[in-house]
Amino acid sequence: MTVLVGRAIQLLRGESGVFVVSNEAFDPQSSAEYTLYHLDKDAVPFLLAYVQESMQPSTLHPLLVETIPPEIARQLGLAEEVVEGQGIECCSLALYDEAGPLGILYFLRLATRRSCFERYSDDEDADQSALHLFTAQLAGSLRFALHSQSLVKEQGRLAAIFEYSTEGILTVDNALRIIDFNPAMERLTGWREEEVLGQFYIKVLRPKDRQGNDLGLHDSAVLQAFAGQEVVNREMVISARDGQRFTVAVTVSCVRSARGEPMNGILNVHDLTRELQQEEQRSTFISVISHELQTPIAIIKGYASTLARADARFDSQTLRSRLVAIEEEADRLNKLVGNLLYASRIQAHGLQMDITTLDLDNLIRSMARRLRAKHPEVKIELAVPPHLPAVMADRERIEEVLQNLLDNAVKYSPGKPEITVACYVTGEEVIVSIIDAGMGISLREQEQIFDRFHRVGEPLSQSTPGAGLGLYICKAIIEAHGGRIWVESTLRQGSTFSFSLPREEKAPLPMVVF
Repeated sequence: MTVLVGRAIQLLRGESGVFVVSNEAFDPQSSAEYTLYHLDKDAVPFLLAYVQESMQPSTLHPLLVETIPPEIARQLGLAEEVVEGQGIECCSLALYDEAGPLGILYFLRLATRRSCFERYSDDEDADQSALHLFTAQLAGSLRFALHSQSLVKEQGRLAAIFEYSTEGILTVDNALRIIDFNPAMERLTGWREEEVLGQFYIKVLRPKDRQGNDLGLHDSAVLQAFAGQEVVNREMVISARDGQRFTVAVTVSCVRSARGEPMNGILNVHDLTRELQQEEQRSTFISVISHELQTPIAIIKGYASTLARADARFDSQTLRSRLVAIEEEADRLNKLVGNLLYASRIQAHGLQMDITTLDLDNLIRSMARRLRAKHPEVKIELAVPPHLPAVMADRERIEEVLQNLLDNAVKYSPGKPEITVACYVTGEEVIVSIIDAGMGISLREQEQIFDRFHRVGEPLSQSTPGAGLGLYICKAIIEAHGGRIWVESTLRQGSTFSFSLPREEKAPLPMVVF
């Protein structure tokens, strides 16, 4: 584009100039574009302000020439000796072709120069004919260049959409071979683009319906789109590279040739895993909460009804056991409701902390004594280093975290549980680990165990009371302290839950003597 404008200005005997695209030639975004040739960008506003008042050429008079005043020439940054000695002309040339106006070429030249289109002073018609021919050729070349620029920009925009889309995009040819595979699709399936190009897309994705039946060619969403059917948000199950299967919603578009024949199929693949998990969480929440609420209520009602019978006579020991059971179930019910309210506050960002200096050693030993009194059969050991640094934390909240993790270690360890509470110190934080030798957690479950209402799918876990809120609350508390919480576990070999808290005083750096 710049080369074309520069050559045109040189043929017109100009020294510098600017080509301004017409608003009528392209869309409004392109109308503000211009191409410079040996003209300072800062001078463009002065030049355009000057020419737009009086130098607007037309098809009848395509070339206008005018000597510009010295003060305007100086504003354009032209040399003083040139302005005073020879004078400067400003010329405007209207460019148009059969498609309509294209733009205006403004250029500056010495007043003593004339182009080959202005030399026939005795034959004005020859001048005009040559100028019209030149204008038409230049307009055609510039229009082609502008269209090429527009196509390059459009290609860049489409490439950016393809590259940075969060949805998987897969393109196939009319033989259903993969020709494009965007980064989101790579992340979704684990395949790299260079590995799947030219492959049959069904072989790569291995699609199935929700019932697990293979979707072959006769059920191909792409072929259905090629046949003119609408394929929008069709649910199917596809396979990742490692064999993991997940549900997606696929929308297929068909790109056709001028004769209406299918050329390409574009598949937009949306991963439904998160939506299905949320739906499953809602169903789990309803079922778990219903069960967890109904069980203590039923027990309380049953014992209360029994004790309220007028014809029943109970000895003191029986009466006491029934009342203790009612109290325990009421406590269980109160804890469940409290956890639900707690989770709601966390979701609403209403979790408040009273951060003070906390003696973690003293708190851990107090929790261990409480656990031994409540569960005499549990063996608990402490591995706390002497002079454990103080941490900055809310005592009540950290007590809840420890209580929750210790209760879980007891609940999910069949037989006689053996638990170890260990502490480790770094320069920035104190790490507390609760170690058990219980049922353990699979790798897949470890990724979701801190989610709301998530419960491990092992039979022992499912039979153990709980709503799946304890670890979610622990995570929220620890992260509100600026710490982190994680799990390391091997299935049926035990688990280690660890969390960190910031030290009150950071460890001093060692002194280095040179």
